Amino acid sequence: MSALDGYLGREIEAGSFPGASALVGTESEVLAEAVGGHAATDPGRDAATDATLWDLASLTKPLGTAALFLAAGRAVSLDASPGLYLPEWKKTRFDGITLERLLTHTSGLAAWYPLYARGEGAKAYRATIAALEPEAAPGARVIYSDLNFLVLGDILEQVLGAPLDAAFRDLVARPAGSAARFLPESAAACAATERGDRFERAMTEARGLTYARFRTGVVRGEVHDGNALRRGGVAGHAGLFATARDVWALARAWLDPGLAGARGDRTPGLAEARGLGWQGRRGAGSAIAAMSPRSFGHTGFTGGSVWVDPDAGLVSVLLTNRIHPEVREIPFNEVRQRFHAAVYAAFA
Repeated sequence: MSALDGYLGREIEAGSFPGASALVGTESEVLAEAVGGHAATDPGRDAATDATLWDLASLTKPLGTAALFLAAGRAVSLDASPGLYLPEWKKTRFDGITLERLLTHTSGLAAWYPLYARGEGAKAYRATIAALEPEAAPGARVIYSDLNFLVLGDILEQVLGAPLDAAFRDLVARPAGSAARFLPESAAACAATERGDRFERAMTEARGLTYARFRTGVVRGEVHDGNALRRGGVAGHAGLFATARDVWALARAWLDPGLAGARGDRTPGLAEARGLGWQGRRGAGSAIAAMSPRSFGHTGFTGGSVWVDPDAGLVSVLLTNRIHPEVREIPFNEVRQRFHAAVYAAFA
């Protein structure tokens, strides 16, 4: 039994997730991969396979939006204000917010808001986000925020003159040799996530807001995240589906030495290391000490993570459906840390 098979078996038996896919690779090859458990247990049981598409959730931020930002080249500038591209952002309370601060989560925008409670779709979302008050001054602290990447997604669509999913496909996924995609064609090919929208319903009600169209059945074949779903399934912060090999193909591109400045620590005076879309090892709950200081990665609410270590030359991918059929509040970063410990014991 391989190190990855052993890890998955232990975690499935412990109830950490119903199913998962794990992979370790380098810039040039896959060293090992394993899959275990079930893609769905409710209402029926389907085994997970190496072809299962997993909801990447917030892995969309670095693998999709940040990568697309770099692909846009000179069409976008890190120093530019969002108001240069979006008229809703030509307001004085947004002074000091730049595209770099959106990418590094230092804009001061709130972490989350149920935008669909005020209207669905990209146009309504832009108006709602522009009406929300920032929670901190730009550059003052890291507030990990979906709103940052929703705004970035809108900007990229404006600049590139194409929907985000088409631009990602043509400029990022195809050149990388990845079949990661928004809007998967087959629900049966996907791992299931939550039954209904219970988690977001509770968060929405806790804010004193209401929404009439929360889902009730098991979510499968469409994005779990409510803001991404009600923007049409395509957004800058969530919406990608992929296999572990698809994720590896996207992540390994970031080992290019020319991207060291983009992936490196751009928030040295703050509590967390943040690059363009990526989190550094400093302050990251899913990282372990065996990772080199130059390591960078990201996690997703549905249970996925990807970490890249330039010094060890390793790309570590874990994709799970840990919120199926319900969201359970367990210390999931400890599950990720055990994965990384198994990887570094076997491959570093």
